[in-house]
Amino acid sequence: MRLAVVDQTGNDVGGAQVSLELFLRHLPEDVEPHVIVFEPGTFADRIRALHIPVRVVPLADGLRSATRERVPWRTARLLPGAIRSLAAALREIGPDVVYTNGVKAHVLGSIAARLIGTPSVVHHRDILRGPARLALLAVLAGCSRSRIANSATVLRCFPLARTSVVDNPVELERYERLPPRDAARRELGIGGDEPLAAIVGRVNRWKGIDRFLRAIAAVNRQTRLRGLVVGAPHFRDADHLAELHALRTELGLDGTVDFVDWVDDTRTIYAAIDVNVNASRGEPFGRTIIEAAAAGVPSVCFDDAGVSATMVDGTTGLVVAAGDETALGNALAAYARDPARRAAAGAAARAWSQRFDAALHARRVTEILHRAETRA
Repeated sequence: MRLAVVDQTGNDVGGAQVSLELFLRHLPEDVEPHVIVFEPGTFADRIRALHIPVRVVPLADGLRSATRERVPWRTARLLPGAIRSLAAALREIGPDVVYTNGVKAHVLGSIAARLIGTPSVVHHRDILRGPARLALLAVLAGCSRSRIANSATVLRCFPLARTSVVDNPVELERYERLPPRDAARRELGIGGDEPLAAIVGRVNRWKGIDRFLRAIAAVNRQTRLRGLVVGAPHFRDADHLAELHALRTELGLDGTVDFVDWVDDTRTIYAAIDVNVNASRGEPFGRTIIEAAAAGVPSVCFDDAGVSATMVDGTTGLVVAAGDETALGNALAAYARDPARRAAAGAAARAWSQRFDAALHARRVTEILHRAETRA
């Protein structure tokens, strides 16, 4: 099967790109992938390093800067040209199936695939609301042959027939050998032996890092817990990092919470920490929870959206009521006080993580692509 993969970025790397890269790394040998991105950069280079051909089909500025929250109507006039350019690139590849990753890629890729008479499969990793969701549903109902959702919550957002749920992947073997806890902490510049909780990922407002900081402040009124924020403001919210630094000072956490820039290899982070936190509201999946689990680290998260489905509450971590910062702090305090409980939850999380194996993920997605290829 010759497969054309369309991803909406070529530079910034988020969870969707990490999942796509793992899929490409573990593709069965009977699949010949070709990747199209809308801009050059870090992610495109990472895919080329896998010896996979990558083409850049640039978007006009208006389309490139549009987001799911803000889609200026004037960008509609740019769509036909972008679709024609993408269709031309797809014709040159001559794929059996087109596979799209990211909302812009879904819209442009599925229409372009329909234009050249090739079946397409979209991989949903986002939760949309309002007009953007309705518009995407209309496009995909008419132009894509089948769909994949990365959680049951995402499936409920896009309830079209022929949509399968396939969990996002993690490369489990990479977490089998981690640096010692003390060495990892020294590398990160973190002293002391207090329990350490971290929130890892994009520094965007919807990720709830402010909730994490307030929870850390509440915990430290009861017992000692250090905090770590790992990430950078990719895709949006470039001014949010300064707001979080100011909040840290306001809460009296300057000597308690550290900030670390984005890292592509998070193994040192997970080796250093005792608890992983996801404080997002409406998170479609929650990649850091399965990465932490593979490293033997329990997590704490809210009970909404797809993130809580990546855990077994009370066994691999603790799930609290959505948006309840007091409950979030209490869960962190429970782990901070009880090393044995943390260790037991970490061991259970490592065992649970086996279901997210990257090779298994690649086989499941490839089966769906083959079915789309052969379905009349």
